[in-house]
Amino acid sequence: MMSRRASSFIGVVVFVVLAVLRPTAISRAESPWQPGLEGSPYDLVNAVNALRASYGLAPYSINPILMYTAQAQADFLAATGSMTHSGPGGISSTDRVLAAGYPLAGDLSLGGFLSENITGGHESKSAQDAVDGWTGDAPHLNTMISPNLTEIGAGVTVSGGRVYYVIDCAQPTTSRAPQAAGTSIGGGTAVPGVAAVIIPVTLSTPNADGNLIHEVEAGQTLWQIAIAYEVKINDIKGLNNLDDNSIYPGEKLLIKQGVGVSVASPTETPTQDATSTSGLTLTAAHTLTLTPTPVVVSSAISRNNSMIMKMAMGVIALALLGGGIFTWLGGRKKK
Repeated sequence: MMSRRASSFIGVVVFVVLAVLRPTAISRAESPWQPGLEGSPYDLVNAVNALRASYGLAPYSINPILMYTAQAQADFLAATGSMTHSGPGGISSTDRVLAAGYPLAGDLSLGGFLSENITGGHESKSAQDAVDGWTGDAPHLNTMISPNLTEIGAGVTVSGGRVYYVIDCAQPTTSRAPQAAGTSIGGGTAVPGVAAVIIPVTLSTPNADGNLIHEVEAGQTLWQIAIAYEVKINDIKGLNNLDDNSIYPGEKLLIKQGVGVSVASPTETPTQDATSTSGLTLTAAHTLTLTPTPVVVSSAISRNNSMIMKMAMGVIALALLGGGIFTWLGGRKKK
């Protein structure tokens, strides 16, 4: 009798221990963080390149300077609530890309080999909706399927329940060096592009408490930081109580809270596409690759799991020992 009771007791203990351990292990592995790129500049680029593919054209190559100028214009449209190709102070799209350091080819007095599309609407309007709308008329369609342009940048800004989409498509100089300063289509002086250097975002790692902090450097923008960390601009603004997209050098931004994952920026292999009204010919094709963010379980979680496992093994050992003692005592009583 005692032996059967001991065996039952051991079985119950083992079942309880396994039941406690099983959900703990599962909870640590559930829902790894995935970058949300819905409605992002990359969705816009992918939609344009899909259109190009349907015409048998090579995809556009993503250029970081054009990504900067397109996003800056999208931010300007959202800030002013207007739909215009002119930027702050009436600066033209040609002057904007030149000032940002893009080596624009073509006659700068005629605007160079550059074409820009803009659109806006309710915040539910998707990147594909924007491309579908541009397809409806020849000038905008030509921006997306021109065989004379090879590089693209895209910008997306949501503000006040509305979304603003911008693409800048261009052809660089053969040497990829900016042309000498001269008169641009905007009537001003075309800056060769060394005055406005884009500072790349160096990714930070989470602090001991799991918070990911980025210190803003001169020349960096909120959209640039959001893309590098694969988060949404509105998420950063919410975490830092920002009313607009203005940030300042030295400012420390909270990017994520309580994370145990490493952060990697999207791998951008230039995608070649043509959209514009110039007469150059594409010479190379590339593809855009988004590298999923690797998930790294924190050391604290590993230590906790290890401790729980040791405790469980101890309980099982004690249960087996207790069962053996009960069995031995039962045997002696029968004698």
